[in-house]
Amino acid sequence: MRIILASGSPRRRQLLAAAGIEFDLCEVQIDESALPGECAEQLVCRLAALKAAAAARLFPGRLCLGADTLVVCDEEILGKPADMAQAEAMLLRLSGRSHSVFTGVSLQREWDLRLIWQAETRVRFKALDLAGLRAYLALVNPLDKAGAYAIQEHGERLIENIEGLRSNVVGLPIEQVQERLQEIMAADRLRT
Repeated sequence: MRIILASGSPRRRQLLAAAGIEFDLCEVQIDESALPGECAEQLVCRLAALKAAAAARLFPGRLCLGADTLVVCDEEILGKPADMAQAEAMLLRLSGRSHSVFTGVSLQREWDLRLIWQAETRVRFKALDLAGLRAYLALVNPLDKAGAYAIQEHGERLIENIEGLRSNVVGLPIEQVQERLQEIMAADRLRT
């Protein structure tokens, strides 16, 4: 089954390709602003569903995958930093503490399918000093990453431990996606 990935994320492309899932790209533009009172779990699910729905309208009959990832520390959403100073401030805030990474995922086909779920992974950072933090920032581009870090890019410098799926921290709980795709293919075979 070849799916449509409604995302421009290179990390999601890498995860799908590594899992052997064939896909075509369709970057969709949606308003990613949070609604009043919306928690992170609700926001990532709503955004993932909007992305998948937008792609499903463009590709009738094709299975479309939308996803959105956020970092949450003390109930505050840490999105992508606007500049290096904000990236440094985010990482200092996470230093020596635990936080959650939420990814909302949606698989949709225009006429007959709409799955939406979210995955959570708990991440604990090492206690970082300013020199170590700046050394990390010299190695990666934090500006396109929620929470200003990437577990797959020198994450060992920052992360003490994780509880949950590592792939979720990268940007897509690929193990869960694979399970859902197998269920969808099995159901499709029963219908034909």
